Amino acid sequence: MKFKLSNLSAYAKPEAHLVQQTIHGALVTICGILLASVLFVHEMETFYRQHRVTKMSVDLARRHALTINLDITFPAVPCAVLSIDVLDISGTAENDASFARHMQLHKMRLDGAGRQIGKAEYHTPQSQQIMDTGAEQLVSVNIQEAMQHLVDMEDESEHHEGCRVSGALEVKRVAGRLHLSVHQNVVFQMLPQLLGAHHIPQVMNMSHVIKHLGFGPRYPGQVNPLDGYVRTVDKTPYSYKYFLKVVPTEYYSRLGGVTETHQYSVSEYAQPLQRGYSPAVDVHYDLSPIVMSINERPPSLLHFLVRICAVVGGAFAITRMTDRWVDWFVRLVTRSR
Repeated sequence: MKFKLSNLSAYAKPEAHLVQQTIHGALVTICGILLASVLFVHEMETFYRQHRVTKMSVDLARRHALTINLDITFPAVPCAVLSIDVLDISGTAENDASFARHMQLHKMRLDGAGRQIGKAEYHTPQSQQIMDTGAEQLVSVNIQEAMQHLVDMEDESEHHEGCRVSGALEVKRVAGRLHLSVHQNVVFQMLPQLLGAHHIPQVMNMSHVIKHLGFGPRYPGQVNPLDGYVRTVDKTPYSYKYFLKVVPTEYYSRLGGVTETHQYSVSEYAQPLQRGYSPAVDVHYDLSPIVMSINERPPSLLHFLVRICAVVGGAFAITRMTDRWVDWFVRLVTRSR
């Protein structure tokens, strides 16, 4: 017996005169095609939809410095009065008036209605220079810059200005504090005779709007709890404290890119200002020893093809079975007549 390759075919084709096409068969076929199309589109949407897999583990990597991104508006604190300090448990103590190398901040002056004054940012006079001798830290004061700073503070306070501060700070990966308060001008407290006819403005209203506060670059879907936060002081002056637990995060995009950033949780504490203290907004931060990995990679192409074959093949198999049932029912009704 001669072997033919066609003998391996599992789909034998009947003769044309043995095939009968019916209206109910056509209707079932159309329904089957619609069902297969709907399932195919659904699988395509599922494949392209974000597939987020989150995993947590102990952070064993030695990571780079921590970047704090902020955009905060103080409607009642002039830019010259607003003091920005970074303190941490390793001994770091920097502020915006001491040639801080790791502060890339921009201060924009605002009028009483919250509108920006001019296009140029305000540059805080660098009146202090902190020198670390190893055993202690010494502060060198530039009297001329300090006097200019004092004049700016008086002028902006008289016009009831506000300030918007934005930019980035680079801090060490240890527990620390971002201290936003009013400049104390220690040099004038030690040498009050330098004041002459000048005076240090007393600003007590620390109302603020946090447009953005985050750590590191953003990734799609990231939520920073303090973004959009508003705190308004009516009559009683308050100091505000925010306690943040910062979690290192690795985000893997669909294209295979990796973004190292941070998420955080926050708790807030506000207290009426005690006599003798200056109002402040303190952001205390501490890093978690746990790293979170977020993977947005979709399922493999092979997995996608298997599901497509399953749903489309299953739809046509059900259509074939339904066609037999409908044909049997139509024949049964026709014979009974």
